[in-house]
Amino acid sequence: MTGKFVFCIDSDGCVMDTMTYKHQLFFGPLAVDVFEVKNREAFLQEWDRVNLFSRTRGVNRFVGLVMGLEYAGVKNIENLKAWVEHTPQLSNASLEAQIAQNPSEDLKKALVWSNAVNQHIHDYKGDTHTFESVPESLKKLHQLGKIWIVSSANKEAVQSEWQEHGLMHYVDVLFCQDKGKKEDALAQLLTEGYTHSEILMIGDSPGDLKAAEVNQVGFYPILVGKEKQSWTRLAEQVASDFVNQALSKEDYQSYADEFWHNLD
Repeated sequence: MTGKFVFCIDSDGCVMDTMTYKHQLFFGPLAVDVFEVKNREAFLQEWDRVNLFSRTRGVNRFVGLVMGLEYAGVKNIENLKAWVEHTPQLSNASLEAQIAQNPSEDLKKALVWSNAVNQHIHDYKGDTHTFESVPESLKKLHQLGKIWIVSSANKEAVQSEWQEHGLMHYVDVLFCQDKGKKEDALAQLLTEGYTHSEILMIGDSPGDLKAAEVNQVGFYPILVGKEKQSWTRLAEQVASDFVNQALSKEDYQSYADEFWHNLD
């Protein structure tokens, strides 16, 4: 049975309890500094709402940056907005290529910001940990199928965190921002021969649900504030139901409804 089914799992805020501190210590404050945002307190409050505590939770860093800068009324970000809207890959490498063609100040500042975020996360010496029940749950999932990490975060940071907690031996494929968007990962699995019912996207953000819906595969939520319970239910019941093909459209709809209700 192993290999016939794939569990696609987000990392930050889903496996790793790292999302909140990364945004509150690095993403938001560094955006204030690099883009010289005037009202720091209001901006950071809005940043947390957009990126952590609303239906846009987990949005790609560059999309969240544009949303924050627009909220703060930062001027002359047209090139950044255009790149975010049209690029097929929201990553530092793609941004560097765009700067080579159009070295505008807003694009260069966005790259400075993104590189600074990566460096600060890399240098962070505080405690990081998985949510409770994650290690034993991953062990169970890997007995039932393959595990793909599907994350919009920086590859090096994700790999480092999973290695630190002894989880990489459960991972078959690491698909991060350098390879494309989350929906691209699921689409790749479909082109490799997996059917829609053999792929389950597991995540904590609307982007995870969207990726699943775009590719018409299943979605299971790790609920914000209820992570331990979510992982326990997945390991003890949902994962087995998934590989036994016992989950109905109604089941998946109930997971989505539960997910949205928890974010509202």
